[in-house]
Amino acid sequence: MRPKAVFAETANRFQSEIQVTWEGRVINGKSMWDLMLVGATQGAQMTLEANGPDEEEALCALAQVIETDKLPGDSE
Repeated sequence: MRPKAVFAETANRFQSEIQVTWEGRVINGKSMWDLMLVGATQGAQMTLEANGPDEEEALCALAQVIETDKLPGDSE
């Protein structure tokens, strides 16, 4: 549950709309509850889309979350 919460928390820092597509389902990337419905396992392939004024920054930050399972700026 923590990775999905971190993802949603990060997504909510941006104005852009964030969508995650997995197995043909489009999910609101800002909703932890919607993300909980995704039964994707580690290594599953998903598509991440951002649309809005800060979309590039949002995608970069969310990619970092996916790769590290940490909020951007967190120290070890």
